[in-house]
Amino acid sequence: MAWLSTSSGYGGLAKAFHWLTVLLFAFQLLSAQIMLRLDEHGRVIGLGGSDWYNWHKTLGLVALLVAAGRLWARRAGTLPDWAPSLTDLEKRLVHRAEQALYAAMFLMPVSGFVFTMAAGYGVQFASIWPLPNPIGRWATLGEAARLVHLGMAILLGLAVAVHLGVVLRHALWLRNGLLRRMLPGSSGRQ
Repeated sequence: MAWLSTSSGYGGLAKAFHWLTVLLFAFQLLSAQIMLRLDEHGRVIGLGGSDWYNWHKTLGLVALLVAAGRLWARRAGTLPDWAPSLTDLEKRLVHRAEQALYAAMFLMPVSGFVFTMAAGYGVQFASIWPLPNPIGRWATLGEAARLVHLGMAILLGLAVAVHLGVVLRHALWLRNGLLRRMLPGSSGRQ
């Protein structure tokens, strides 16, 4: 399998970045649900609220680096041809969902970082290293960044729903092998 994508299939880097992004999104969603619901003394799997916030912020920054790597790998290779089983409507939906996913992959972590810094919360990277605050306290910017972060979460949810809807239709209903294009170890052809 090639590292970079070609017109005939997704490369190893594209697949690795895709599944790493899935794992990061899943953890971020889970950690957000936990941290927003924990009271002052609550703990989940031994972690308190501040721990969950710190890991959410840390992995948000990691996700930003993964997004940059993913975009680099995409531009270094060639996008595979559309799967022949996709309808024109599905191609348009997938294209728009992909645009929304890339926007969210960059804007969510950036807006989250700006929000936490401008609101004065700061970032304890990996719960160990305090990152410097290049913004300082700025309530208006913090609130604007918080709203962008929430808006990107909604956009991300919609884009993932469209993406999953198309994939699940092909995997469960049509059973035409579309999912194999992105599975590790596969040739990427449908």
